[in-house]
Amino acid sequence: MRYTGADCPRAAAHALTEHVPLAVVTLGADGAYAVDRRTGEAAEVPAIAVEAMDPTGAGDVFVAGFVTGTLAGWPLADRLAFAGLIAALSVQEFGGSLSAPGWSEIAAWWRRVQSYDDQDPTALRRYAFLEGLIPEVTRPWPLRRAVPTIGFGRSA
Repeated sequence: MRYTGADCPRAAAHALTEHVPLAVVTLGADGAYAVDRRTGEAAEVPAIAVEAMDPTGAGDVFVAGFVTGTLAGWPLADRLAFAGLIAALSVQEFGGSLSAPGWSEIAAWWRRVQSYDDQDPTALRRYAFLEGLIPEVTRPWPLRRAVPTIGFGRSA
């Protein structure tokens, strides 16, 4: 916001589109907002509430998810939702790149949220685009990963 002089992140995103064709602003626990200058489209997606253990790499994971959706030609809101989802899944594990979720973790999350009887139908519709993306057969979740070698009080 300092660069644009805007008083809120959404206004900053709009101001940035004077310089770039697509501006995305993450809003922390409030989700993400994006504006596409070429199409005039704007989208906002709420964050997924998770217990964060390690935010290392979450921004990189968010960008990777957004780029994946962009390359696949998804609508702006789906790109934001996917990016936010995989970033949220990534902060639940330790280890930066080791915590980046794969399709098995995404599939497990999707199956789990669909299994709740009291799940908000609006929230389910927001992620319904996952149905056509998730492979039929996936590995069990949580996936066993390598253990990070630094930051856990062990000497080398």
